[in-house]
Amino acid sequence: MLHPPSRLEPTDTAQTPSLRAAVPPDDRLPTFGEVTAFDTAEATSAWDRLTPEQQRKIGALAVELAIVGGSTKFDLGWQLKHLDAAYDRADSLLQHFYEQTEPLWADFYGWRAQ
Repeated sequence: MLHPPSRLEPTDTAQTPSLRAAVPPDDRLPTFGEVTAFDTAEATSAWDRLTPEQQRKIGALAVELAIVGGSTKFDLGWQLKHLDAAYDRADSLLQHFYEQTEPLWADFYGWRAQ
C-alpha cells in the first residue's frame, strides 16, 4: 500500500540528514532526487540486494504484467469486451505489482544497508 507523504520526510534529505535518520527504513519515502537518480545501475544493485524469493516473486509479477499488459498494445482482433477485460486485468496487475513491491523500497534504495 502506498503511504501518504510523511511530515518527517524532507523534500531534500541532503539538507536534513537528521530527519532522514529519524525515519525507519520501512517508513521512508524516496525523495525527488532519489527517484530521478534511480537508473539501470541502481536497479541492478537493487535486484542484487533482494533475496531469491523476493526476486522470484517480483519476476513472476513482472512477467504476468508484461504478458497481459503487452496484449493490449497490439491489434489482436479481439472483441471490444475482451479488450476491455484485458485492460482491466492489466490495471489490476499493475496495482497488485505496486502493492507487492512498495514494502521493498527500503531494499531497492539500499536504506537498510546505510
